[in-house]
Amino acid sequence: MRIRNSKIAYVFVTAAFICSIYLIIALKNGNSIPFDREISSFFMNVIHDSTYPVFHFITGFGDKMGIGIMALFVIAWLWVKKRDYTGISIFVLAVAIGNEFNEWIKEAVGRPRPHFEHLVDVKTLSFPSGHAMVGLILYMLTAYFLINELSTKKGKWIVGIVAIVVIFLIGISRIALQVHYPSDVFGGYALGFIWTFLWISIYEKLKRRKNK
Repeated sequence: MRIRNSKIAYVFVTAAFICSIYLIIALKNGNSIPFDREISSFFMNVIHDSTYPVFHFITGFGDKMGIGIMALFVIAWLWVKKRDYTGISIFVLAVAIGNEFNEWIKEAVGRPRPHFEHLVDVKTLSFPSGHAMVGLILYMLTAYFLINELSTKKGKWIVGIVAIVVIFLIGISRIALQVHYPSDVFGGYALGFIWTFLWISIYEKLKRRKNK
């Protein structure tokens, strides 16, 4: 799969870039995002207390421990089975620097957390969601490497769908646990997709040069 040759990928990157710029400018200027209140109210009305443990579990896939454990598995697989040292380097740099990039944007935008009762501990600013952004980077890269190793379309689709579901649920969990606005999650997805696309493009270019 050559993502940098995909026209659909460029369409999504363009849309993600426009979305990111809009949200950053609006929030930096202190403007509210129209859909935040409606979506947050929807989740507060449909989610019951009994489901909070489920969302606590799901959000763990995007926290530091969850990201770290998953990253170690991917690195071990790329190292032991694939001997793909270029892939390891790209994976580590994309996730690690992506996390720092997320923190930098948080400080630059300076958006406080929602004024709801937070159901998990949070210490950083709100936009963009680190769980959504770094989670997307990690699981999208993982899916990318796995899909490249599969020979059947069915297997590729299964991996892709599982990755999308995990990424989506992580974002939903942050809204459900009342620690992020929906626009924080959307912004995290948009920035995470752009970031991942750039690093996959670098990886494919390096692999192409290496194979010549």
